[in-house]
Amino acid sequence: MQAPPRTVLVPTDFSATADAAVTLGGAMAAAVEAELHLLHVRVLMADPALDDGHHATVEELLSATDEKVLEALKSLPAHDHPAIRHHVVRGLSIAEAILEVVSNEGIDLIVMGTHGHRGVRRLLLGSVAEEVVRTSPVPVLTVRAEDGVRPGLPTRLLVGCDFSSSSRSAVRWAGSWARATGGTVTLAHAVEPVVYPEFYAVDIFPEDLMDRIATRSREAMEELAHEELRGVPYTVDVLHGSPVGALIDAARDGNHDLLIVGHRGLSQLEELLIGSVASGLVRKSPIPVLTTRSTDTAGDGGSGR
Repeated sequence: MQAPPRTVLVPTDFSATADAAVTLGGAMAAAVEAELHLLHVRVLMADPALDDGHHATVEELLSATDEKVLEALKSLPAHDHPAIRHHVVRGLSIAEAILEVVSNEGIDLIVMGTHGHRGVRRLLLGSVAEEVVRTSPVPVLTVRAEDGVRPGLPTRLLVGCDFSSSSRSAVRWAGSWARATGGTVTLAHAVEPVVYPEFYAVDIFPEDLMDRIATRSREAMEELAHEELRGVPYTVDVLHGSPVGALIDAARDGNHDLLIVGHRGLSQLEELLIGSVASGLVRKSPIPVLTTRSTDTAGDGGSGR
C-alpha cells in the first residue's frame, strides 16, 4: 500500500499564486506530518565576457540579496509547520533547479503555482509549471493564478481514469491521500462519441452501444477501486465528451477540491503537436490539479502516469 508523501516541496516567486501554493502545500505537509521545503530559484544569466574581478563583484551582490530572499522565505506563512526547510538556489533554468532539489532532497510531492499562459503567449514564453509537470519524476500539484485554493485540505478527490498504468497510479495516490485525511474519491472516465457528417449516413455509436460502453466503464472502475481504494469511500462516474472538457465540467460542479490525473511524459514537441490531457487540465482546471507518473514506485510518496 502506498504511503502519503514524506517530503513536500513548494517553489515560490513570492507572487499571489505562489502564496496560494505555499498555503496549500503547508497544510498538506502538516496533515500527514511531512517535511516541508520552501524554495526560491535565482535565475542567472551566464556572461563569459566578465573577468574574474567582475564575477567576484556580482557574487558579492548576489550573496547579499540571497540573505534577503532567505528572510522572505522564512516569513512566509506555512501553518507553523514544525519541520520546515528553506532553500535559495541559483540556476539557468527554474524548472531544472526545482528538479535538482527534488533529487537532492528526496522530495515526494511538488506543490506550485501556475500562471496558465495560453495561446501565443504560452507558445513564446512556455510555462515553468508545465515543464515541471512534463519532466518531474514525482507528483506535481499545480494551482492556477486566477483560481487560487479553496480553504482547508483537499479531501474530495476527482480522479480521471483511462485504465492505463498511469491512471492506475493516480488512483493509487488518491487512495493513499484519502486514507490519511479521511477523504473521498470519485473515479471518472470520459467517453467521447464519434459523430460523422450526415453525408456518410452512418450512426457509428448508436444509443445501445453507448450504454454498453458506459456499463463496461463503470464495471472497470469498480474493479480498479476494489484493487486500489480499499477502505476509502468512493463513487464512479461516466462522463461524456473529451477528457479535458468533461473533467473540467466535473471540476466546476463544486463537489471536488482536487483533480488527479496521470501524465504519460510526452516530450515538449509531442505536447505541442498532439496535446496532453494533463497539460490541458493544468491550464484550465478551476481546482488544483495533481499529476502523477506510472514510473513512480508504490512505496514512494508519489505515483504517476
